[in-house]
Amino acid sequence: MKQLMKMSLVVMVSIGLSLSACKKQDSTEDSELVSSEDQSQGETNYDQVFKEVDGASTDVGMKKGGYPVITIDSNATPRTMRINYGAVNYLCKDGNYRRGIILVNWTGKYKSDGTVINIGFDNFYQNDNYIEGTKSITNNGRNAQGKMSFTIVVNGKITTASAETHSWNSNRTRTWLAGEETKEWNDDIYEITGTTSGKNRKGLSYNATIIKPIRADLSCQFRFVSGIIELTPEGKSKRTIDFGTGACDNQVTVTMNGKSHVITKKR
Repeated sequence: MKQLMKMSLVVMVSIGLSLSACKKQDSTEDSELVSSEDQSQGETNYDQVFKEVDGASTDVGMKKGGYPVITIDSNATPRTMRINYGAVNYLCKDGNYRRGIILVNWTGKYKSDGTVINIGFDNFYQNDNYIEGTKSITNNGRNAQGKMSFTIVVNGKITTASAETHSWNSNRTRTWLAGEETKEWNDDIYEITGTTSGKNRKGLSYNATIIKPIRADLSCQFRFVSGIIELTPEGKSKRTIDFGTGACDNQVTVTMNGKSHVITKKR
């Protein structure tokens, strides 16, 4: 069971980041960056949640009398897991506070063609942000190059502690380039393509397309090491989010209206 869940869940992580402008020039530029920041906050929150799912899959029965309480039903069809953090904030190993429940079900082994893994929430909060929605992972089998690929679909909504709400939706293909042969997660490398969309905390919609495949290297603490996303907020011009050329660093460049802004990735 542990091996199944380890292989099933560690690699489905949505390798995310949070963007915080190092320097903003004026209120217009602040407004221009909102969609970029919210798009990235969506990535981060769901990334952190799914790392918790992976950790829970290998620590069943941990912390007797404390939280989280992990329950797995391997006789159900599909199999299910509940990760219950309790009704008040619980400080997790990764330094984040959580309360509520993460729900997981899966139809088979991660490496089996057609396997579907679903994750949802029951009154779940992370650092006082209310997290809603679902994430599904479908094994597509191997491509022409013999690499396993997965369709990752997220329909999410986040309400911040200050009552600001934004939605985040994603439909991507993730190809497993390296690390498949080991049980470790930190030697995995993926190539990611696809689209995202959402409505930022100001109520404006945006769309984003990966125009240069993103390379996600899990040996790097900042995950994304190269690739470019093109993002178009409602009523605004297109801008690009450039993750660089392969170096493991905490810098991202957002270019809009002919100006480039250096952004710092947060873990």
